[in-house]
Order: sequence, then structure tokens, then C-alpha cells
Amino acid sequence: MNDSLINNVTQLREFLKGSQRFDFSLRKSSIEEKYLFIDETVDRFKYLKLSKRDKKIVINYLKKITGYKKTQLSRLINQAIGGELKRKPYKRIHPKRIYVSSDIKLLEKTDEFHLRLSEGATKEILRREFEVFHHLDYQTISRVSHAHITNLRHSPIYNSHWVNSTKSRLVPIGITMPPENFGRPGSIRVDVVHQRDVYHINSVDEITQWEVVGCIPQISEVCMIPALLEMFKQYPFAIFNFHSDRGGENINYQVAYLLEKERIKQRHTGRDK
Repeated sequence: MNDSLINNVTQLREFLKGSQRFDFSLRKSSIEEKYLFIDETVDRFKYLKLSKRDKKIVINYLKKITGYKKTQLSRLINQAIGGELKRKPYKRIHPKRIYVSSDIKLLEKTDEFHLRLSEGATKEILRREFEVFHHLDYQTISRVSHAHITNLRHSPIYNSHWVNSTKSRLVPIGITMPPENFGRPGSIRVDVVHQRDVYHINSVDEITQWEVVGCIPQISEVCMIPALLEMFKQYPFAIFNFHSDRGGENINYQVAYLLEKERIKQRHTGRDK
């Protein structure tokens, strides 16, 4: 871009007034070209000697051409005043790798054994391996952050094994289809509702409309499983079908194991709660 014919602030003001509907930006240009343009503009208009009002016009001009925000432009202008404005090359402060291949393998082994839990649960397992069970191999990886667990899971060392090279180990829980009551009692619909500090488990038989309601302080295996067992006992007939939405309180391995043990089929709707 050649703007050498604009030599004073008055011309800049006229340019800004006449180009309000146009965009003469360098947004698609490289950072080096933008920095060079800002540096030349600051020198040509002697920005340091301008009044506050004229400085504002120069800043508005640079905003229109470069597309930078005012805060960023103020920083770049100060650098241009102090010397030549150049892009600084990125340099890592700590280039040494903290987690080596053996640490990533431990994370991979942990994920394989526990079916790849969430980052928070995985971090807690790694911490307990070192602090509680005193497995020294986990000393370094036990300090990993939640975010970096995700980064390590995407590393080439991790991806070369069980996650990508084998079939998925996820076991489907329940069947996505409407309930089948066969015209007899024993097929219940279950829904969990959160009210204030408690969770209400509502269950209704489709044929008799017999309703049993449970109440638990939190959604967890310790509370959910005993509550469901107690609710099943309060029905005057055998339960053979358990139908719910796809909420995590119902679709999990603990509830699935309980229903399998009680010989109750688990089915759910095709949408989340």
C-alpha cells in the first residue's frame, strides 16, 4: 500500500471522512507488513510531537488500515517510538519436556484399564497411584493438569495403541426404542427431577399407573442403587422393563449392572434429558 501522498494530519482527517464506506485494510497482509506500515506512519507524521487530538486521528487511520484494536495499536506505536518495530520470534521458556514417553504410556495404560474416564477422574487416579499406593513410576505423571491430559491423549505415542488400533470397547447400555408392556403391569417409566437440594426419582407403571417416588441427596452410585432397589420392592408385581431418558443418572454401568442382575430390560428414549 502506497500512502506517501498523505503527509499531514489534515489530509488524514479528510481521508477518514471520505472513506467511511470503504475498507482499505491490510488485514490479509502478513504481520511484518503491518508492523512496517505502522513504523513508517509513526515516523512520517512525527507522532510523538502531535497533539492529543491529532494522535487520535493517526490511531483511527491505523485502525482502519491494519484492522488492529486501539489497545494493541497503542502498544505497537510505543514500540515504534522507542525503536524499529519488528516481530519478535517465539521462544519457549521451558523447552525441556516434562512428560516423556514412559509417562504417556502410563496414562495410556490407565485409560485402557479404566475405559478412558474424564480428565478429572483420570488425574485423581494418577495421583492416588503415587501418593496412596506409592508406585514411583507415577511420580511425574501424577502432577499432570486436567488440560494437559487431553494434550497427551492426542500425542502420537498415545494414539499408536489401543484407542485407534483396536475396536471400540464402549458397551451400549440399554436399547433406544419405545417400551413394550405387552398389556401387563411391570413396565415402568423412570425420571429424575432435581428440586432444591434433593433429587426425586419418579417411577410410574404404564398399565396400572402405580407410582413410587424416591428421594436421594445426590446422584451417585451410593445413593442411586439402594433407592432403585427399595422402589422395586414397593411394586406389588415384578418389574420387567425399565424405561428412562438418556440422563447420566440412568445410563451408566452401575444401573445397567443392577438391572441385569434383577433381570429387568433397560430401554431409553433417543434424546438426552
